[in-house]
Amino acid sequence: MRRLFSFWRLALRMIQSRFQIRAFALLLALALLPLAASARTEGATVAEVIDGDTVRPTDDRHVRLIGINAPELGHDRAPDEAFAAQARDRLRALAQGRAVKLVFEVEPRDRHGRWLAHIVLADGRSPEEILLREGLVSLVAIPPNVGEVKRLHAAEVEARASRRGIWAHPYSTPLPADTLTLNQTGFRFVRGRVLHIGGSRKSVYLDMGPRFSLRIAHADWKRHFGGRPEDLSGTSLVARGWVSESNGRLRMAIGHPAMLAREP
Repeated sequence: MRRLFSFWRLALRMIQSRFQIRAFALLLALALLPLAASARTEGATVAEVIDGDTVRPTDDRHVRLIGINAPELGHDRAPDEAFAAQARDRLRALAQGRAVKLVFEVEPRDRHGRWLAHIVLADGRSPEEILLREGLVSLVAIPPNVGEVKRLHAAEVEARASRRGIWAHPYSTPLPADTLTLNQTGFRFVRGRVLHIGGSRKSVYLDMGPRFSLRIAHADWKRHFGGRPEDLSGTSLVARGWVSESNGRLRMAIGHPAMLAREP
């Protein structure tokens, strides 16, 4: 009987100890929440503007601005894309040599190792929003960093309605999906009708031409798109994003509906 009593007393102490450990862990996690939130924002000074959507702070990181894509500056004797220099110069005027705030979202770095952040100027203005409103860049929405899509989309809508910058230039004219060639890779606007819908274990494929399709990960479809993929069959779309070539076919990865527009 005494042994049984000792056993239950020891068991009770173990339960209490485990409860205390869990309670302490919970309290510690709650206490660290403000620190985690504040770690998502940090001050920096912009040492160099590399192009219309990338800056280098004084700590030598390359920071890609979330939510925008600027036309490409020419490399290896290739010419600049339309408005590439204007976008770079405007961002220089706004941010170079200035103290700014870097605001991070869910994913802090991309697959190239660049840091991903919004920039907020000392007066509270957003360079991304300014560049979009002036028609010098286009909106991109790449999960999981899509927290400011609605605000940035509104700025682009204003520029498009007023035909500012790229929106009055052939740069933004969608290419027909059925005439794309294998050398037309990189960031593109593409127009086409959804001719066939297929799928794999990880993705949905919307075929829009003999060699061009949109790829949407199932996880992104479930999180950001409404309805069923089959509902898009026969729909005319304008897609924006990066076209890549693989095994004689062209694909554009889409992760958010802001990268698609339905046409009548």
